Amino acid sequence: MARYGSLPFKEAIDYFNQKAPLPTTGWRDVYGAQHDHAFMVAGANKVAIVEGFSSALQAAIANGETLADFRKRFDEIVTKHGWDYKGSRGWRSRLIYETNIRQAYNAGREAQMADPQFQERFPYMEYRHSGAENYRPQHKAWDRMVLLANDPWWKVHSPSNGYGCKCKKFPRSRRWMQRNGRTEPDVAPPDEYRDFIDERTGEVKQIPVGIDPGFEHRPGQSWLRSLTHRQQTGQTPQVEPIPIGPVAKPDLPAPTPVNATAVLEDGLPDEQYVQAFLDEFGGEQVFKDVTGEPIAINDYLFRDADGSFKVSKDKIRHRYMRLLARGLIQPDEVWALLEPDFKTLGKYRVKRRYIKRWVLDENGQEVHGYSAFEYGQGTWTGSTVFTPHRKRGKERIPEKIKYLEDQREGVLLYRRGEG
Repeated sequence: MARYGSLPFKEAIDYFNQKAPLPTTGWRDVYGAQHDHAFMVAGANKVAIVEGFSSALQAAIANGETLADFRKRFDEIVTKHGWDYKGSRGWRSRLIYETNIRQAYNAGREAQMADPQFQERFPYMEYRHSGAENYRPQHKAWDRMVLLANDPWWKVHSPSNGYGCKCKKFPRSRRWMQRNGRTEPDVAPPDEYRDFIDERTGEVKQIPVGIDPGFEHRPGQSWLRSLTHRQQTGQTPQVEPIPIGPVAKPDLPAPTPVNATAVLEDGLPDEQYVQAFLDEFGGEQVFKDVTGEPIAINDYLFRDADGSFKVSKDKIRHRYMRLLARGLIQPDEVWALLEPDFKTLGKYRVKRRYIKRWVLDENGQEVHGYSAFEYGQGTWTGSTVFTPHRKRGKERIPEKIKYLEDQREGVLLYRRGEG
């Protein structure tokens, strides 16, 4: 069992194991409390790489593996997947190992300290600086400060408070306060703030001086709410989608012209619609998308659990099976996002969404549409929608443009024309 410090922490293991491995293009793709449910390694944009590091860290947390052990796993993952990471091997492996293990430990401790009986015994918390030689002045100034356990200051300042921060907070009892000559807790100091521009959204965030961007939250807080709900009610709460990724989105590439002959007729056998989809892949059994992720291509994509075809359930999709396949082969964008895993309540899963815009000449009228193909954990959903433009002044506005924009969420892994 995990030992970070001196005590084993089942809660630390549970906290880390419920995270969903999420591919990203940079550290800003997952921010702050989003780390409570998403595991990422900055710049690891392949699911297999992220899953490899997740497994390596699970072993380190559960079995007490050292940094030297983790570095062996690090080298194996890099060699196997050819990952071109930034920074030196020593620095990058230490950063991944220490940040994740420390935050899992901190989240586990937060879960223990949230117990009402624990808080009754230990109504105070003491901030302790790590004693590092190269320290942040603010962290040093907070050393030995004792506040009420429910003081709002802890919501933002609970350690860790930055990369490499080894500060901790310790529970203190009333008896401890008496022994140390304290009659009242301290008063939390006022914060100074600095601006941080979130490049995902364009938002200017106010970050307390002394805290690294992304660390201004209590570790495991959203996970802890779910845990507390289970302890109080005996039930696992439904989870909501986690809004990860940019609000300010880049413009979509121009729509791809498509010949009307690509649209299939109504009334064909289901097998023929399925074959039209499969033919676009030239017989490939395992297709690698534009990001290098594998997808199994076979007619089981279109079968229900009982083996029957599910091609025409929406009465529209079957006509656009070729375009659905082409949108997967040459998408305009690929997004990775987290959604509730309804098979395992309280957890999340990762899926990829492929988006493609089309323009079709239909009887001399310009008709616009798009494809959206979602894939994750062996299951998929897909749709292609065409709708005429309506005019608004001199503009031509797609009827479904808002719905399409709502589909563009998560981490943008690929954009046509950008790699």
